[in-house]
Amino acid sequence: MTHLVMKKSFHRIKRVNLIIIGLILTSECFAVANQSENVINDLVKNAQTAMTNRKPQLAAELYEKAAGYGESAEAEIGMVRAYLLAGEFKKTIASANLVAAEHSDVNDTTALLAYLEDREGQTTKALTKLEDALKKYPDDVPLVAAYAEILIDHLAAPQAISLLDTWISKNPPQGDIYRLRARAALLTGNIQELINWRMKAALAYEAAGEQQAAQPLRAWLSRIQDKALLQETSTTKTATTKNNIRWPAANFSDFPLSSNNTSSGNGFVIDKGQRVITNASLVVNAGKDIWVRNGLGELRAAKIEKIVPDQGLALLRLITPYPSDWSLPNLSLQAPKNVRFCFVFGYPITDNLEASYPMLIPSVLVRTDVGVGNLMQISDSLGKDNSGSPVFDQSGHFIGMTLGNHEPLKDIVDRESILGKGFFAVRAEALRALLPKSMQSHSKRLKGKVTNPSVEELYEKLQPAVVSIIVTH
Repeated sequence: MTHLVMKKSFHRIKRVNLIIIGLILTSECFAVANQSENVINDLVKNAQTAMTNRKPQLAAELYEKAAGYGESAEAEIGMVRAYLLAGEFKKTIASANLVAAEHSDVNDTTALLAYLEDREGQTTKALTKLEDALKKYPDDVPLVAAYAEILIDHLAAPQAISLLDTWISKNPPQGDIYRLRARAALLTGNIQELINWRMKAALAYEAAGEQQAAQPLRAWLSRIQDKALLQETSTTKTATTKNNIRWPAANFSDFPLSSNNTSSGNGFVIDKGQRVITNASLVVNAGKDIWVRNGLGELRAAKIEKIVPDQGLALLRLITPYPSDWSLPNLSLQAPKNVRFCFVFGYPITDNLEASYPMLIPSVLVRTDVGVGNLMQISDSLGKDNSGSPVFDQSGHFIGMTLGNHEPLKDIVDRESILGKGFFAVRAEALRALLPKSMQSHSKRLKGKVTNPSVEELYEKLQPAVVSIIVTH
């Protein structure tokens, strides 16, 4: 009997010990998990600071470390954004696809991947992806914002306004949505709506404690001369965010303007980062300020070096040059030969100060020579008013520069009767009169076997070389 009692006691003690050991192990696992979560949060916070300070390489390293400590959609999405800002587009696309597959339940990943697909010319695929997701989550901010931004960039203002107004009617104030609504108003030319929505966006950001997002909006609003246009209304609701991930504009340097009386256009960097080519009409009546910002968000001041009014071309010199490898690669001043497919690379809405990554627009070279004004005709552009965006053949060689409908053409009074409807570009050889002789000798088409790089490779090469230009008057 005594032996049996002792045996039962032993088993009870054993069970208790096993329970205690299990509790200890569980608590240790929780402690390790909590420690990892804390480390991830600290690394993400530091990475976000690095992005704010425009140090994308450092941000990418910190996000990578955070992702190494465990599953974190926030860290992995941040890593993709850091790669994009750093100009590593191949890594950006590869990582975005991987993150979207691993976190298919996180709408932010779907929104980001769709946006990137649109940047590289897969607009139909991107919109379809977003439409499918919005059927399940019609009020999700990143999904709505990504869809609206793509629509605005492709000049589909009515659709964007309908989408945004529907969301706004059902949800509390949200800075990103209001900012995009302002962009849509800009596209329609409704200045009063532009002012009102930028004011509402600033208020919503401030209510959510996002002062940095509100600052450029406040700066723009402060420069409005007619104060009667400002119809500020207070809001008591706060903007909502989800998992601290919102749909921000690109982390670019802001244009340091002293006036809202500006005009804008596109251009591209040449001559080892020292000069920029654009349209003459943009800068011919410029005031003291000409600012250039490239696809990495880097800002430079510029001055006019030369204008060729007969051909509508202008050459700018950067006060502080870009790095030499940020110039347009393989600059050719020869007429395109045996080219059928081409693409335009530039910024969608030039009358806009907000940050935006450049877009690749597939096109077809309809006529290499229209017989007038040293022009060629292409099937598509970034919009009828877009000027100054470089045009390339499918191997990435420069073949021309877009010419908007508003650009004057020498000796052409009735443009449509002579040229017909469509999009036109100045042929590459027209730039010869613009460039210094020292550059012309190095501006011949490369000989040898022609290779067609991937879209990601082309984007990565060209992203630093294409620029937005803002001119004050």
